[in-house]
Amino acid sequence: MKVMNILVMGAGAVGSAVGGFLGEGSHRVALVGRDPHMAAIRERGLRIDGIWGEYLVRGLRTFTSVHEVPREHFDLVLITTKSYDTGDAAKQVLSLLSEDSLVISLQNGLGNVETISEIVGDSRAVGGRLIFGIKIPEAGRVEITVYADKVMLGSPSRRVALARLEAIAGAFTEAGIPTEATLEIEQFIWGKVFYNCCLNPLSALLEVTYGELSEHPETRQIMTSVIEEIFAVAGAKGVALAWRSPLEYQGILFGRLIPDTYAHHASMLQDVMQGKKTEIDALNGAIARLGKETGIPTPVNLMLTQLIKVKERIGRGHTLPASGRDSWSQ
Repeated sequence: MKVMNILVMGAGAVGSAVGGFLGEGSHRVALVGRDPHMAAIRERGLRIDGIWGEYLVRGLRTFTSVHEVPREHFDLVLITTKSYDTGDAAKQVLSLLSEDSLVISLQNGLGNVETISEIVGDSRAVGGRLIFGIKIPEAGRVEITVYADKVMLGSPSRRVALARLEAIAGAFTEAGIPTEATLEIEQFIWGKVFYNCCLNPLSALLEVTYGELSEHPETRQIMTSVIEEIFAVAGAKGVALAWRSPLEYQGILFGRLIPDTYAHHASMLQDVMQGKKTEIDALNGAIARLGKETGIPTPVNLMLTQLIKVKERIGRGHTLPASGRDSWSQ
């Protein structure tokens, strides 16, 4: 694979880690993120540690605004912002794209790649499913905390050739990020939505780990209801899921996914504790909206959305529990 020129929009934990590995893999990488993280990377390089080993990546270009980025051709733009910033991020990079540039969403929730497609066109928009844990313990450093599965890349419109996506997936894998191309990216994005919708709002509302949520019959019942509602909405939308029934997914959630991330708090908890806006509208809120559109009742997803919105308003000034700093950031 040729050396690619890559721009990362929203270089927090996920964007820094992915961009860092690609930079370590000899690609030319520019990060757009916030100080003091960008300043620390610029001055000392990016430190990556955790379960994938220790690295010090130098030579990454860092910016705090897209307006600082040189007007040049980028082969790939990776959008790793919060879901509510997707449209702004796509608009900001539009002038940096050429005919064959691709814009890849590596974000939470539903609607991101559709938003990107509306702005940059179907032939340049790629959906991604990233499902491993990353945190920023200090400016200039990211830590890989847990790994669940490889990154999946795909074109929902099928207008990006699979061969090109396979080449990009190969470059990611060669750089140390296990990645695969797929013709069924929608299935993987919805699969992650199941996981996030079950765990993120409850972890944020109750301020407990994922594992603790599975220990109580009441929270298990809430999660079961979330799963059933999402299955019904997906069926009404004609989405082909990876599981045949809600019961099949429940077995995977309670039998493997939660045990594998037992000690983690949701990044949504960090957001509400810091008085930040959450991504609830792209998760349970999106399910509630689609339910309304299709005539499918989604009372549990709607209730969780409403409670998180209240939690956002009252969360400012609280302190995140020390054990909660190790979060499932995606």
